[in-house]
Amino acid sequence: MSDFLSNFTSDKYKKDAEEHKLVMPDTEVTETDIENSSVASVDSDTLEDVTPDLSEVDISDAVSDEMLEDAITSDFSHEAFEGEKNEENFTDVSEDELDNETDVSDDDLESFLMELAASSSEDDMVVKDQSFAKKQKIKRGIIAGSSLLAVIAIAWFYYGQTHVKLPDFTGKSVSTAQTWADEHKVKLEVKRVYDFEKEANIVIKESDKNRTISKKKTVNLTASLGANPKEKIELPDFSKMPVAEAREFIKKNKLENTSVQLDYSETVAKDTYLKQTFANQAVTPETFKREDNLTLYYSKGKEPVVQNIEVPDFSSQTKEQINTWSKEKGVKVAFEYAESESLEADKVISQSVAKGQKVSKVDTITIKLSLGKPMTVPDFSRFTFDESSGAAKNLPVISKQVYSDTVPYGGFISQSIPAGTQYFAKDTIPDITAVYSLGRVYIKDLKGQTEGDLQGTFYNDYTSKGANISYRVQYVNSPETKGTVVGQSSLNEFVPLSCTVFIQISNGHEK
Repeated sequence: MSDFLSNFTSDKYKKDAEEHKLVMPDTEVTETDIENSSVASVDSDTLEDVTPDLSEVDISDAVSDEMLEDAITSDFSHEAFEGEKNEENFTDVSEDELDNETDVSDDDLESFLMELAASSSEDDMVVKDQSFAKKQKIKRGIIAGSSLLAVIAIAWFYYGQTHVKLPDFTGKSVSTAQTWADEHKVKLEVKRVYDFEKEANIVIKESDKNRTISKKKTVNLTASLGANPKEKIELPDFSKMPVAEAREFIKKNKLENTSVQLDYSETVAKDTYLKQTFANQAVTPETFKREDNLTLYYSKGKEPVVQNIEVPDFSSQTKEQINTWSKEKGVKVAFEYAESESLEADKVISQSVAKGQKVSKVDTITIKLSLGKPMTVPDFSRFTFDESSGAAKNLPVISKQVYSDTVPYGGFISQSIPAGTQYFAKDTIPDITAVYSLGRVYIKDLKGQTEGDLQGTFYNDYTSKGANISYRVQYVNSPETKGTVVGQSSLNEFVPLSCTVFIQISNGHEK
């Protein structure tokens, strides 16, 4: 562009003027020459014949055909010609009128040729000035046009950055619209309403769709919440409907929280109703709403017997691990227990189906678990009272002594758990009580004790040890301190296991 505009500079113009400087000839065109040309009338053919005569003049040495054409055009279009005629007035004379002009006088032709020769040198600069002005005008036009285009481009870029064409999101998901809004920095405002016909989060209405909007403008969308969950639904009698009709009812009414579960049944035919359960027990078929949870159970028919479940090695597994496998595979497992001198409690002793064999879901596998080493209750009659507490290892033993009219002192009376009874670690083991005899009841002298001590004495010495010995109080006059035992009906003697002893208590008065 810079190379092109350099052609319009004033230096370029001066250089061109020097190269094309017009040299006027000294020869004058006389009337005789004109007369000798025998020009009586000029038509278009004659005028063409004159042109070669003019080329013989010295003007052809300095003026090129292009410059001559410019000079002639300038003379006929310039304002200085015939009273400053402008281009519009000159065009009033058409080419046809010139061609039809047959009467051209000698004076007119002579005047035209002389003016042409005289003005060639003087008007050359004028022609050049007009050319320079034209180039400058073109240059200014290019600059102005470029500036206008730049302004338009900037305005268009700014408009493109601040405006965007809004697509039609109707029928599309809200997430699609939000993704577009995030990419184009447009704010969305979504209003949500229940609409049975439209799925949840589907746009059902949009403002300004397919229009170009400012990014500062909020786009309003209306989206569906799906069917109203609070709407009451009248449930049919599913017990009279096959599973296909039940599924169709669920789909038609858009019961999102209602499901169909198929279970095997040995008695109910395939696709036949089994039962229905509500997650909320307070819900009834009459109060059921779309949001409530309902499970319909239908039969899959009898479970096919296929032995396709491989049995693992249970020997290293615990009872809990075996139960987990049973639930996952649907295979029944039965447990049996047996004592073992070598295996700890709950360790597998044996399994009815060997490792690697295959069973079906109707089969049952029997697993025998260890009870561990048994703990046997000993025969405490073989031990004394002092030996009894350590006679049974790992068993809780309580040894005690009681009065007996028949068993002599130190003799074995009884034990709460029979000898030979076995317990294992998994069992709840009760306390084992071993009872030994204290012999007959012997009433000691209570004289000197206070009345208040008698309760503890009789309980600790007699009642707690199996003797049913009670006492009665008699108050007597005595110089002893009031409340002191001064006498008793049985003193330092053996009594039966059941008897009553009378105790005399001083009232503190003299006899």
